Amino acid sequence: MSQVLHYVYRFALIVFGFICAITVASIFLNLLLIGGSEWIGSEGPFLYMTVPAFAVVIGYSVFFPAAILILYAELTGWRDWLFYALGGAGTALFVIVWKWRPQSEDVSTFAAILATGVVGGCVYWLISGRSAGGFAQQPGDRQR
Repeated sequence: MSQVLHYVYRFALIVFGFICAITVASIFLNLLLIGGSEWIGSEGPFLYMTVPAFAVVIGYSVFFPAAILILYAELTGWRDWLFYALGGAGTALFVIVWKWRPQSEDVSTFAAILATGVVGGCVYWLISGRSAGGFAQQPGDRQR
């Protein structure tokens, strides 16, 4: 029974890490794209509306490539922060090429989306990635 509870805990931690990663990525992308423009000005509440909207779009766009990376990291026990940062950049590249299919060569937007992926990957590592692969070990085999 304790092994089942450990699986449920690990799954909840993975979901919580993903939600935190897309939320922080949304805040970061808002600060890069909208914060640098004159859209906000003195209208601070505009930012409160765009953060959840960006988080939903980011979560929808990166769910499957991020799920593949998370599954791979969990099965192999990969706990390196660089793997998650590069994985975030890879999922951002997936969004740029596959889903967005840009028609222009707006390098600053591409760089902002790649940086957002790196930030999201690092946040996921902070919350869930540092303990990846812990389910593969038996409870008595874990180091204390």
